[in-house]
Amino acid sequence: MAVVARHRHSVEGGYARGEETRARIIGAAVKLFGQRGFDGSSTRDIATAAGVNAPALQYYFDNKEGVFVACVEDIVKRIWEYMSQVVERAEQAVAREADDEELIEAFCAIQVQLVEFMFTANEAEDWRLFMARIQSGEGPAAGFRLVYQCVSSRMIKVTSTIVGRMLGRPADDEETLIRTMTLSGQLMVFQHARRSMLTKLNWDEVDAGRLALLQKVIREHTGWLLRSMTAVRSIRDTHGRRASSRPPVRRKKQ
Repeated sequence: MAVVARHRHSVEGGYARGEETRARIIGAAVKLFGQRGFDGSSTRDIATAAGVNAPALQYYFDNKEGVFVACVEDIVKRIWEYMSQVVERAEQAVAREADDEELIEAFCAIQVQLVEFMFTANEAEDWRLFMARIQSGEGPAAGFRLVYQCVSSRMIKVTSTIVGRMLGRPADDEETLIRTMTLSGQLMVFQHARRSMLTKLNWDEVDAGRLALLQKVIREHTGWLLRSMTAVRSIRDTHGRRASSRPPVRRKKQ
């Protein structure tokens, strides 16, 4: 996977404290890209917002696409640091053929952790707008590929495998994937329609108590839906066994 952005951390060319400067540029760029989009944000605007001159931005990132990819890399790294353990536990449960309840709990744990990240990460508000634009197809395609390859594909693989186990269908089956995306889509309202969600609930913010309530409801709702899939699987399996036990139908000779 080609990475556009340069990663210069040493003190060169008169730019002291290079890592801090990079971080400041990335923070300003994430906010501007989220607010104005990729096309609506110039390198000059980003440099001004970061409190550096334009040559400094070009030194660290070459161009605007380099800044954009660096923003994605930074966000992906932070998301994976927060989500890796719970995803890995789910992968381990799948690998050892865990029972339905353990797999359901593993799926719910991923969702609960993701909701917590949405509301507790310090930069979550800026990231929310930035990531929404990537998901809608804005910005260089390299940004979406990074998100998908480094985070989304791994989470989709383990969650669709769990849903497939509940349904008795392959993980890459279309119905399995649709049901997986539908379950995961419950979280999107909190990420992409946050203002509407807060207004409808008459909340001014999501504090610890409200976050706990959201997590409780999501866990329960997801658990109910996954358990209902196991019931469908059982009915399908029962019908399949009955059909296979029937004697073959003999046609009358003409």
